Amino acid sequence: MGILIADDSPDERLLLHHILKSAGYRDLLTVSSARDAFKQLDLDHAGATGAKVDLILMDIKMPDMDGVEACRRIKAVEAFGQVPILVVTARSQKDFLQAAFDAGAGDYIRKPVEQVELLARVKSALKLKQETETRQSWEQELTKTITLLERTLHDIAILQQLIPVCPTCKKSHTAQMPEAALNDYVQAHPDTKFHDVVCSNCAIA
Repeated sequence: MGILIADDSPDERLLLHHILKSAGYRDLLTVSSARDAFKQLDLDHAGATGAKVDLILMDIKMPDMDGVEACRRIKAVEAFGQVPILVVTARSQKDFLQAAFDAGAGDYIRKPVEQVELLARVKSALKLKQETETRQSWEQELTKTITLLERTLHDIAILQQLIPVCPTCKKSHTAQMPEAALNDYVQAHPDTKFHDVVCSNCAIA
């Protein structure tokens, strides 16, 4: 699990890195500013070649750009829409925290950072991200299955229209089947499994 730590304080970066590494998180990146975080994420290119990040710990008070604006810019990029951002702050005013949540932050961690709280919130955020990705993957597969089923039902309906059936005796009369339309259907569905019968011309060839 890749975790990006953005904090202008060397001591805070070291503390967060130490706690997370001691808890078993190995893929850790630390930067000292929001703009450095953007570079790591390759934000200018929509994350095309950026670091694989599953969680961002964003300090609020930084010199070049505060964490709230940084959250807003990161969340504006589709590739990071599902990446949770936890703001790290010493402030606790409701209006200030609301601004961070409105910008895309999912939770916050209070300074001074306590190990138990940090690990609990990090674990919760990563678990939620994993569950969200699993649900989205399931929804995509379900959509594909529904699309395939709809296409199959549509093809069956077309094929049924090609088979002449007497409305009285309910028997099919294949001799009256429109050959041209049936051939068009077969040619349009090359992957469909039909009953193979080699015609006389192909048998001679």
